[in-house]
Amino acid sequence: MQDLSKFNRDHATFLPAISGFYTGMLSRHDDRCPAGFENGIEGMNFLDPDKGYFFYDTALYSAGHAYLDLEKSVEKENMVWTRDRDKTTLVSDSGGFQIGKGVIKFDWEHFYEKEGDKGYVGKADKTRRDIQIWQEHISEWSMVLDVPGWATNRPETGIKNFEDCLKATMHNNEFYLDNRLGMTKYLNVLQGGNWEESQLWYDAVKDYEFEGWGMGGQNMCNMELVLKRLIIMRDEGKLEGKDWMHFLGTSRMDWACYLTQIQRQLRKTNVNPNITLSYDCASPFVSVANGKTYTTPAHFADKWTYCIEFAPDDKGFKGSNIPWPFQSEIGKRLTIGDICVYGPGDLNKIKKEGKTSWDSFSYALIMAHNVNQHIRAVQIGNDLVDIETQLYQPNIRDWKKLKGKANTKGDSEWVPRNILFFATFVEELFSSNKPMQFIQDNAQYLRDISNTANRGTRPVDSSGLFEYAGELEEKDIEDMATLDDAKLDELEETLREDAA
Repeated sequence: MQDLSKFNRDHATFLPAISGFYTGMLSRHDDRCPAGFENGIEGMNFLDPDKGYFFYDTALYSAGHAYLDLEKSVEKENMVWTRDRDKTTLVSDSGGFQIGKGVIKFDWEHFYEKEGDKGYVGKADKTRRDIQIWQEHISEWSMVLDVPGWATNRPETGIKNFEDCLKATMHNNEFYLDNRLGMTKYLNVLQGGNWEESQLWYDAVKDYEFEGWGMGGQNMCNMELVLKRLIIMRDEGKLEGKDWMHFLGTSRMDWACYLTQIQRQLRKTNVNPNITLSYDCASPFVSVANGKTYTTPAHFADKWTYCIEFAPDDKGFKGSNIPWPFQSEIGKRLTIGDICVYGPGDLNKIKKEGKTSWDSFSYALIMAHNVNQHIRAVQIGNDLVDIETQLYQPNIRDWKKLKGKANTKGDSEWVPRNILFFATFVEELFSSNKPMQFIQDNAQYLRDISNTANRGTRPVDSSGLFEYAGELEEKDIEDMATLDDAKLDELEETLREDAA
């Protein structure tokens, strides 16, 4: 067993956004088990420090993927319920994304009614209560029930404009405050598709008495906006005693390093010495639903990425003892035959011959491998930044936008130049007497490292896969952009149908 948590050091914390399909598969006991799995399928539970083939102490789980009935949730999502809470931390998302898409049904006609109102129906409150009670029981930190700013003019909702999203979120915030049980701490979610919207949202919700912050919309992808927001929050005392800040749906490896540098400055300058910055993505799970696996991460100045390619899938590999070629604590225990289990003419569980050689458990096995690889990729990335910033400490005033994959003479061979610039930039920012002017003076650089194409103005799930990848090769961008999170939803629905 490898304890990956110890490699985090003082990094911002990556949270695997666990799929409901994955927790469901681990809760079943009738599936085949690879011969190399000495602890059985229980070893795929990376929240278990004793049986897990690798251990990682933090994760995110969303109400949008969960059974909100507590009894069913305990039975079907055993992984997140049986964890040792003294050794692990779980952040729960309220399912705002699924509410905006209409997956989680709300009684929009009676959305604003309150208990005691004449003719009180209570369906909307039941949905809120089910989500909140589930969050209270399952997690240490919980996102409040926001209605994201992109959820406008959709037939599934009663939301017409941005103001409606904010109004609905404030109503939910008040419900959460009135009905909290004291079993979890809450993150006040910020949304907004541009600076004006984000400022309106922040001013409206900043005084709610929650324990931390959730960064959504442009607040989690536009670096200029992120830093301006943090400076305002610092100067208004809104980071004091707020010990957790989560950036929703952030998969880019460069942003893992940026958030580490920001967290260090918030601690170093005593804005909040106890603050943790975290970020999540579901890429390790979504990629498998699209038939892909993590191969070997790349950490070079011109290629800084997780590499995701189509996984082996051929019926001729049934029974093969060829080792799984990609390294991880899961991968080294697998053979290709563990993944490709159906041969020519074999019938699947619905008594049909399918096109794929995989069964349901094949998906879960590759998901476990992918999680392991994703965690190590961001940890190694942060380590390389710390090594290279000892040698390279460029001044932001020397930065200029370069075309293609060009590198300036003397730059690191391992770390992209923008990340090296950020380490010195953010240190100067938090010691500046005129931080807003410093941000404005370097707006072009901050735009260059942002991930803002349509983010905050359209639905973006925590897969973090639909993104501009900066200096990465075009092939990596195209591969990520083709991944469809709806296929993961289909897998989860299939599992639920089987369980029923």
